[in-house]
Amino acid sequence: MSFSVILPTLNEAGHIVQLVKSIGKVLSKHKYEIIIVDDNSTDTTPELCLKLKKTNKKVNFFSRKGLKKNLAESINLGIKKSKFENIIWLDADFQHPPQYMKKFTKYQKNFDVIIFSRFLPKSKRYFTNKKFKKEVNENQSIFFNNLCKFLLFSDITDYTSGFICIKKKILNNYKLKGYYGEYFISLITHCKLEKKKIKELPYNEKARYSGTSKTLPEISYKYLILMYKYSICLILNIFKKNF
Repeated sequence: MSFSVILPTLNEAGHIVQLVKSIGKVLSKHKYEIIIVDDNSTDTTPELCLKLKKTNKKVNFFSRKGLKKNLAESINLGIKKSKFENIIWLDADFQHPPQYMKKFTKYQKNFDVIIFSRFLPKSKRYFTNKKFKKEVNENQSIFFNNLCKFLLFSDITDYTSGFICIKKKILNNYKLKGYYGEYFISLITHCKLEKKKIKELPYNEKARYSGTSKTLPEISYKYLILMYKYSICLILNIFKKNF
């Protein structure tokens, strides 16, 4: 069993070193690699990642310096550079606790796609903390994911998870498009249309205490624009599903 773990980073100097160590402990009994793709960090994240690459043979590092910030493109680059059969990606800020990756190793043989969901009964969500007060409002996120579930006639509960393990062969002829929620909505819809076996698992989401959010705008009107983009993406995927 082998895994390529993709970590898209943006100003994650506060925890990237510890995260790499944690992933190494979780996957120590398996073949794995860690692919860090930096998306124009302005802190010391790139320097730290270069040091990790030099001192840890499991780590590879790529920079998108000078390119337009785009989470999906960062993940696409990681997929392109990956060499193992199972692709994992998660946030690099510990909101997606790496210890949960042990469950990927448990279910990987029987499912094509495994998603950690914030909206299963045993899950715990964390949308705000004292330092980051402009995170997505919980009710808005719940509403949008329920809307996806209803309009797409789907049993998937978290269409904007971002914490996933997927067979690489699914991605060989599929490119992630969009920014945050758009790319994940489209990917999961694609997997459903292709009748892939999907498993959702509960987890306890943690709070972000440092770094820069790759998913959330800083002021309210930008958040409305983001929700507009999500809605357009949802409509397009409804069209795909029905026609």
